[in-house]
Amino acid sequence: MALFRAYKNRPKPKVLAETNIVCPIEECPSSPDLLLLRDAAADERNAIAFYLDAARSSCTPHLFLDVAEDEMHHYVETMREISRLDPVQADLLSEAGLDMLVMTRPLFKPKAKVIAKEAGTNDVQVILPDRKEMPTVNLLTKALSDEFLAVNKYQRYMLDAENAEVQMLFCHLMNEEKEHIAEFTAALFELTHEPLPPEHD
Repeated sequence: MALFRAYKNRPKPKVLAETNIVCPIEECPSSPDLLLLRDAAADERNAIAFYLDAARSSCTPHLFLDVAEDEMHHYVETMREISRLDPVQADLLSEAGLDMLVMTRPLFKPKAKVIAKEAGTNDVQVILPDRKEMPTVNLLTKALSDEFLAVNKYQRYMLDAENAEVQMLFCHLMNEEKEHIAEFTAALFELTHEPLPPEHD
């Protein structure tokens, strides 16, 4: 009887206007632009890890650090756009302490110290992770990239599924993976001293 009461009093399902997908409790953001943005975010993280590793290993570290800095800014910009279109991801980023990645929040000054490239300039330089931290940076980057791909896969599956219960399952799985995106991003930021301050022209 208690189970029946709980079932009867459950939140009413939501119907996504643009897709007619029914979701019981969770929101199921389904903008096709999210698929593109998540692919872009995964690419940015892979580029950042590669350039940080290259800076550690090459005789031209400043070149790679300059490019890594650009990619770090691109990641923040991309994640803020994702958060604008995907309130579930925005909430999970906020819960992970990543309000700077949520479009509705102003960019804040990062906790990490930044090093001026030249005395008297406002330019900032990426602080290299410790050499022994680079394997962890690479592992977290791979994990984060895989999570972006998983969210995109479940969103595509959700949109292609015909059965409402199957759609709800893919919605649920998609939103679970978004929590991992927030967790892996937070862990990476600790090692890579991100986000950097906003760029000024």
